Amino acid sequence: MKVGMPVLYEYNSVLENIELAKALGLDFIELNLNFSYCRQQLENPEELNHLLITNHLEATLHFYDEADFASYPEVVDAYMLLLEKYATLGAKAKIKLINIHINEGPIVTISGQKNYIYEKEYTTYIENIKQRLHQAREICERNHMDLVLENVYVPHHIQKTYVELWKEGFDFNYDIGHDNNDGDRLQKVLQTTPIKFKEYHIHDGNRKTCHLALGEGTIDISKFKREAEKNKAYVVLEVKSSEDLRKSVKYFNNL
Repeated sequence: MKVGMPVLYEYNSVLENIELAKALGLDFIELNLNFSYCRQQLENPEELNHLLITNHLEATLHFYDEADFASYPEVVDAYMLLLEKYATLGAKAKIKLINIHINEGPIVTISGQKNYIYEKEYTTYIENIKQRLHQAREICERNHMDLVLENVYVPHHIQKTYVELWKEGFDFNYDIGHDNNDGDRLQKVLQTTPIKFKEYHIHDGNRKTCHLALGEGTIDISKFKREAEKNKAYVVLEVKSSEDLRKSVKYFNNL
């Protein structure tokens, strides 16, 4: 198991995050393409690699939150170009893993009830996402990286999607706070589908909000630490401030 941190909104450079990760004795940082300072740093991958090596750290990469690999071909083509770009740059910085959300897709709300386009058009949707994610995985593999798929919300059609993608041999990241807020829907999938996770996003939650410092919610963090240790996974302590990160690292180390 390797333990790391996400880049933080309060900072303005990758270096500031690296300095905190080193001070806290962490193993890696998770760069995030939603942050312009991460994109800028990735344009100079040799410098990034030097910073990581000097500070005895690794790096993983979080792809754009809104990326939907089952969307219109023109939209997905654009994300494929971005994935190719940042995987190529990331390879030069020795980035180990790229994380992509499994998004629920477009929603039509009727009389207050959410209706999912991908549920209605599931046959087309599942073929599209499998094809595109196979392409994404090939890009990552060419650049010596693992691709992992992260849960956000897991309505019925996404529950089915997890089973189908597991059958296709994809790897996954379990965000335990997202699942806690979502009524543990991914846990229901795991009752019948023996998915093993290469990465965990660990933060606390209380069924209403997540990304809380560890110990400030109701999630059994020790359970997921044991799972991550067993799977020799990457663990991002995915809180959103340096103060909460310091609390969470101490809490996690003491479990």
